[in-house]
Amino acid sequence: HHNLENIKDVNNIDNDTLLAEVCMAAYYEGESLTRYNPIYQTKYKDSGSTMCTELARSFADIGDIVRGRDLFRGNDEEKKKRDELEKNLKTIFGKIHSRLTKDAQNYYEDNDTDKNYYQLREDWWKVNRDQVWEAITCEAKSDDKYNVIGPDGKITESNKGQCRCFSGDPPTNMDYVPQFLRWFEEWAEDFCRLRKHKLKDAIDKCRTPKGKEKYCDLNRYDCEQTIRGDHDFVEDDVCKGPQYSCSHFVN
Repeated sequence: HHNLENIKDVNNIDNDTLLAEVCMAAYYEGESLTRYNPIYQTKYKDSGSTMCTELARSFADIGDIVRGRDLFRGNDEEKKKRDELEKNLKTIFGKIHSRLTKDAQNYYEDNDTDKNYYQLREDWWKVNRDQVWEAITCEAKSDDKYNVIGPDGKITESNKGQCRCFSGDPPTNMDYVPQFLRWFEEWAEDFCRLRKHKLKDAIDKCRTPKGKEKYCDLNRYDCEQTIRGDHDFVEDDVCKGPQYSCSHFVN
């Protein structure tokens, strides 16, 4: 498996080899998503995201990493890897910067005393994002279409299979949406989907087939037959469902 953290030989990477590394990482990320998405869809059946949307989210994350504005840190081990990757990318873009014309070097200095080269990285992404999109969508199906929502709310599909457009331009602008907003949308989507399943489960298992409430406690005892004072506890199979499904909704 190849990802951006595999970029190690920073002293021998130039503009072209960096693009190759980013595209290779995008390809394997896309391949992984297209392989696991059907399993996810089979389990939940009503995921709010299409395959193309999933690819667009990962595409945008790659763009944030390349441009030096990725917010994800994870645990200490993951944070260490991300910090090392950012250090390597700064070195690589420093080398790219040194090979520019003098005027271009002055333009991209941008009063950047920390040598992050943010503007250079931004423009690099803008120029190369179409190739990264092509790489990440390589394993998408021919009938996978990206849904584009216009200003009027009208939804149109990308006009080519594999989440692509005939123009060659990515059909998404998700890589220009702030990362925390993308994450919030993804969390909200997942929350609503899980809530829908949990609520349906509670309605189905916390009531009888006739819609009446089951008189059970959360220890699987039938409250109508159980006499606690006499320590006469009666378990009932009908109370198995509420034990596992209804406890989440007590408070």
